[in-house]
Amino acid sequence: MGIIERKEREKQMRRDLILQSAEAVFFEKGLRAATIDDIAAKAEVSKGTIYLYFSSKEDLYYSLISHGLSVLLKIFQDSKPEERRPWEAITGFSEAYFRFSQEQSYLYKMLAATEDPVVSEQVSPEVLSQLQQTSDHVLSYVAQFVQKGIETGDFRKDVLPYDAVILFWVSLSGILNLKARAAIMVQHESITKDSVVCLVDYNSLYDQCVRLLMNFLIADSIQFKDSLKRGNHGTSIPGTSSSKFNRNKHKISKHSKSVK
Repeated sequence: MGIIERKEREKQMRRDLILQSAEAVFFEKGLRAATIDDIAAKAEVSKGTIYLYFSSKEDLYYSLISHGLSVLLKIFQDSKPEERRPWEAITGFSEAYFRFSQEQSYLYKMLAATEDPVVSEQVSPEVLSQLQQTSDHVLSYVAQFVQKGIETGDFRKDVLPYDAVILFWVSLSGILNLKARAAIMVQHESITKDSVVCLVDYNSLYDQCVRLLMNFLIADSIQFKDSLKRGNHGTSIPGTSSSKFNRNKHKISKHSKSVK
């Protein structure tokens, strides 16, 4: 390995160390309370070294969000969607997204920070651009399986792939976000446990939402009905009592006329 290659590798390793340290500090203190000094101390580097890689703590935070999206993409890829039918791939993504929100809860919560305009306004254009590219990559990866379903006749012909992916994304994220907020409000005694938002079984609601969204996508085709008869398909959301999409417990209903 030459001198240039070795220096580049060392630079990347130092950047990764700073990101790992930042994640630990943000997890402990949160974005508002955390400081560059805290991150430098955790990484055992000087404050100036951090500024060689990141212009602010907000840039660090958003760089970690890009990392979180990359982790989510890897989880989607590991579900081997290319070996499954289109509806199985999409429901598999939905199940994987649920697991990600539970098993990588801090990374999931960081994704929600992109909705805060006060924070995003302090992020450099370069970091925002990288985040957009990573986000687009994830959405495009999922959209290709919606397109595949349209081409095979499993999904409706009038469905737009990116519209469908965004619909899934915002619907499922909305349920997960409300679940998290309800838990936080109860913890801080902002609401009582008998509040309406606390009486909902969010795991079951998530599963029902996936079913409704799949009903929106599915075409009224003999091909799909025949494949339903051959075996199980769909997701299994942990903690729900009726989360299996199978021929004994659930049949996807016929979709009505095209929704304009």
